Amino acid sequence: MTFTISSHSRQFTALLFVLCLLLAKPVGAQSSKNQGVVEIDDLSRYSQVLAISDVHGTYPKLLKLLRGAKVVDTQNAWSAGKTLLIVCGDSIDKGSQSLEVLQLWMQLTAKAPASGGHVVVLLGNHEAEFLKDPNNKKTAVFQTELGEAKITSEELEGGTDSKGIGNFLRAMPVAARAGKFLFCHAGWYPAETSWSEFVAKSKRLLLAGKYEDAFLTGPHSILEEKEETPEGSPKAVKWYNDPASVQGLEARMAALNLYGVVFGHQPHAFGFQEKIGGVDHLHILKIDTGMDPHGDDSAGEILRFPHPLDLLKMAQPESERLLPNGSHASVEILQTPTAER
Repeated sequence: MTFTISSHSRQFTALLFVLCLLLAKPVGAQSSKNQGVVEIDDLSRYSQVLAISDVHGTYPKLLKLLRGAKVVDTQNAWSAGKTLLIVCGDSIDKGSQSLEVLQLWMQLTAKAPASGGHVVVLLGNHEAEFLKDPNNKKTAVFQTELGEAKITSEELEGGTDSKGIGNFLRAMPVAARAGKFLFCHAGWYPAETSWSEFVAKSKRLLLAGKYEDAFLTGPHSILEEKEETPEGSPKAVKWYNDPASVQGLEARMAALNLYGVVFGHQPHAFGFQEKIGGVDHLHILKIDTGMDPHGDDSAGEILRFPHPLDLLKMAQPESERLLPNGSHASVEILQTPTAER
């Protein structure tokens, strides 16, 4: 039996194809569906785990870091093979090339899986605050950049820009768990919150676009936390300067059967200025190195865990700092006064 395709069928097929093209997302765009929290337990598939934070629109510095670490080649294409790269937020604002940074993350997120790699780009307080109010005062430099690209802040916030950047922003999770390590922007896991509650609430709020919720952008949230006021203290102090607050965070991690937390947000935390540093046998790792051009204006660093399976253990993992010139350096580790191990 022979089948023939009528001219009407061919016309319909062609029309359907064109319609699919028109409705398709731009290349590199992510779905706006948000997982809330990314959980990664199979670390055996990766050759290394890298983390970076607080790039703040400093695109040339970022490229130098990524090339030095052999994450990208001279054409900015993924060259890190089976690497897990986690970005702990604040990719935008302050620097003048936030769009380039976001588009690079989009490209690497799309291309890394072909080589067995994985890129996870998390929310920082700057991304969450933009999605809460795209015209807030922190976005002044970003607004100029958007104007030059002929993108309105409302288009970006709503995920309707033609480049798909807004959808990429709206798909950013609040945190990632790789084995027994939590990666997040401010490092402050909420008290009296089980892991299942944290995951469920993160997903529910982000899917609903409730960036104004205190859980995400309140002053003591996992994206915003800077100060705690210990009982009896006359004024607020940075949480990392209060040993009781540090010990409390470590206790909350242990209660979740997690070894540690990797965070950005605070470039001078624990006295580590312009470099990555850890405390208490790496139960807490600070990776914001102050790349902000209006702040420390540092060249930046990348945290590296050379043995991903280390992150599955309740023990101090091997770690190192990757510098812009391609060299490696050790991670300095301090002990907080009240930490008992």
